[in-house]
Amino acid sequence: MKENKRQRIHNLSGVGKKHDLDWVLCMLPENIFYFSGFRTMFYTRFIGVLIPVREERQPVLIAPFIDRCLVEDDIWSPHWLEETVIWGPGVQFKHKDPLEVLSEYLSPSVRLGVDAIQYDFYEQLSKTFDGLQVVNLQDEILEIRMVKSEDEIKLIKKAFALTEEVISCVPELLQKPMTEKELAAELNHAALKAGAEDNFYPTLVSAGSKMLAFHSPPLSRPIKDNEMIRVACGLQIDGYGSDVVRHFCKGQPPAELLRLKDGYFEALAVIFEMLRPGISSTELIRAVEKVYRKRECLENWGYSVGHGLALTIHEPPKIVSDDQTVLRENMVLAIEPILACPPHGAFAHCDGVRITADGAEWLSTGLRDLVII
Repeated sequence: MKENKRQRIHNLSGVGKKHDLDWVLCMLPENIFYFSGFRTMFYTRFIGVLIPVREERQPVLIAPFIDRCLVEDDIWSPHWLEETVIWGPGVQFKHKDPLEVLSEYLSPSVRLGVDAIQYDFYEQLSKTFDGLQVVNLQDEILEIRMVKSEDEIKLIKKAFALTEEVISCVPELLQKPMTEKELAAELNHAALKAGAEDNFYPTLVSAGSKMLAFHSPPLSRPIKDNEMIRVACGLQIDGYGSDVVRHFCKGQPPAELLRLKDGYFEALAVIFEMLRPGISSTELIRAVEKVYRKRECLENWGYSVGHGLALTIHEPPKIVSDDQTVLRENMVLAIEPILACPPHGAFAHCDGVRITADGAEWLSTGLRDLVII
């Protein structure tokens, strides 16, 4: 196991010791990947990483028979754990279900840390292990993941660079009549051809007032002249992703949106100048509030500046009005102090940043304006 991977396990085991646990069981896909390197396309059968806290022994990757080749052969996402167990039907498998596997490690009255657990599985565990005590560790796992390693940052940078390359195709694509869904399909195709492993999240294309439904899918709606178009795209490289949002207009955009655009980019510049270790979410919120009050668009803002990202699209810190996070070196953030503008849409330009030792660096360094076609 590589040294930085060992440190991840060590950190989680330390959290377990703090809670006087015997084992920690991770079942969320992103945590399975973070603590083992293993990924599959479907998590509909039990998969978990079981990490010892009290005992001096190796962590265990537990996977179903259907993923045996992914576990045993370096086909896609090789894991780095030394101990693995495959469960499944048939005489070739020692354990027919995950409870049988867990019975090899856990005992009655076990204190078990978890990141997520469905209630039906909790009931099964409770029946199997009399006196079971379960402790939710997800917040502390997210804390472990919040500061990125250099290897993680390299992958995130690649994902952002590739995303900007793909989004740069939009003006040429919009030279011909197109629906939201057709534009999204073209971008998805371009992303795979350019080398993206996958979409980090579904590509979002919205025009006009539909932009106010921020997470709505692209629909078979023709993209019209003189209305804003928002494209939100995130691509994935070796499990790590990006979040880039850009705005376009075929013709003349609404004047009110242009006014908000100028305020937005002033706020973005103020945020970037402030970003450094030791700055709190509260300080960033107050700075943006000052800009938007001066620009007379405070009522258009939802008191949010951005969020963390890496293995999932929304990770801590969530830089919103009630968040108290203090930034640390090598946090990775998506910055987007969104301004809504009913009925014309919204301005939600999004860029990635990495917190450095004495400031920050842009991970998406291209466009700082809307594009008029």
